Amino acid sequence: MTFLIDGYNLLHAVGLATRNLPAKSFERARTRLLDWLADCTKDRTELLRVVFDAQKSPTPSLETNHRGVKVRFAFRQTADELIEELIRDEHHPEKTTVVSNDHQVQDSGRHRGCAVSTCQEFVDWLIAIPKESGRALGAPEPEKIEEHASSEEMTAWLEAFSKPPGKNKR
Repeated sequence: MTFLIDGYNLLHAVGLATRNLPAKSFERARTRLLDWLADCTKDRTELLRVVFDAQKSPTPSLETNHRGVKVRFAFRQTADELIEELIRDEHHPEKTTVVSNDHQVQDSGRHRGCAVSTCQEFVDWLIAIPKESGRALGAPEPEKIEEHASSEEMTAWLEAFSKPPGKNKR
């Protein structure tokens, strides 16, 4: 499965950026997002392709690799336009999921036969409990829970929950 992701859309959706963020901070936020995506998918087989806006870039750039995550900057067009172009050129749209909150991009994906996911749905999928490990990605190991209560604990619980409720005083 390939995920074609609107990078800045996801960056804003996960709270790593705001509209007034200075350019240098956007660069750090992008790196944090890409690192997080790489960490979340390091043991998975899905391919992540993240597209960022770069309309003001002086030159086009090739798709690069950030720790297994493919990164592309849209040159002289918006990320939405480049994503729609990539959707049109996709050889296996049925194996592609478009990740964006933009309705036009979602519609383009659906029209081509791609699955579509909002940014929140994608994040929920990323942090879902993988079947093989039985725990959420990045989550700490769960605490060991004692299976049997001691007789003292059982007596205290029975006493606390066996008393009839007091009458209401009105």
